[in-house]
Amino acid sequence: MQLCGAAIVRDEGDVIEAFVRHNLTLLDQLTVVDHSSSDGTFEILNSLVREGLSLTVTRDDRPGFFQPEVLTPIARDLLRRGADFVFMLDADEFVRTPSPDKLENILARVPAGMHGLIPWVTYVTDFSRASHDDCIALLKSARRLPAEPQLSHKVVVSRRFLETPAAFVGMGNHRVYASDDHPDAKCPHARIPQEAIAIAHVPIRSADQFTGKIAIGWLAHLAAKRDNPGLSFHWGEAYAALASGKRFSVDDLNVMAANYSIPRAEWKATNPETWIDDPFLAPIELRYWKPRQDDAFAAVLRFAERLVRS
Repeated sequence: MQLCGAAIVRDEGDVIEAFVRHNLTLLDQLTVVDHSSSDGTFEILNSLVREGLSLTVTRDDRPGFFQPEVLTPIARDLLRRGADFVFMLDADEFVRTPSPDKLENILARVPAGMHGLIPWVTYVTDFSRASHDDCIALLKSARRLPAEPQLSHKVVVSRRFLETPAAFVGMGNHRVYASDDHPDAKCPHARIPQEAIAIAHVPIRSADQFTGKIAIGWLAHLAAKRDNPGLSFHWGEAYAALASGKRFSVDDLNVMAANYSIPRAEWKATNPETWIDDPFLAPIELRYWKPRQDDAFAAVLRFAERLVRS
């Protein structure tokens, strides 16, 4: 069975090498589109390519964030070239499974004509640890929630995708939809048990990283001029807090990470004492990772200038 992954990333220099190395311990190939990063992400990715990893890297320099438009054709191309399944990932997501054999055995049970839905499991890092000092230690400090406040999934696309040329992977990589003409019509999906396969999701690594992600991510979402205002709503809510003068404390980060992608009105209280040690990271070593060189403000200024010039 051939398993591939696809992702579009931006300014993920603090985690991108770990993302690639970990996921390639389980996947046969990764295709990563760099969305005009300015923090060294693109350079790290190209170093990994030169090392000989099974990694393809391209670049998208448009200011707007066009995740479905970019990743849908990549998934279809990987399937045409022989992939049996394509994991649709973000840079803060790590495939978690007891063993590669377990991964393949479970995917082999996905009914023909259906895509897979993999549980999205939230991990919260130790925000008292400086993320720019040691990426591996930071990821190993992450603990998962005892139960998700709202169960979510990420999609793994099957070969059925080749038989439905109008279908596309939706924003956030949570589902496959039938067509643009019927954007609410979901294709058939099979839910995979968390014990077999999960996506370990580490949405926040530090206040500075999250601030830059939200500020640039929301502006890039607006630049895409999408009709549906509900897409990326969690970025919009966090952006509104930043725009009002809010700066994120450790307590804020804990609550936001534990309730990531849930409307603020539905947030639930969280107790770090209940979080569970459940390591997900493969035994990897980093060669190209460097400490973060600038802060979120500098990154946002660079993006704002590009946006205006475009």
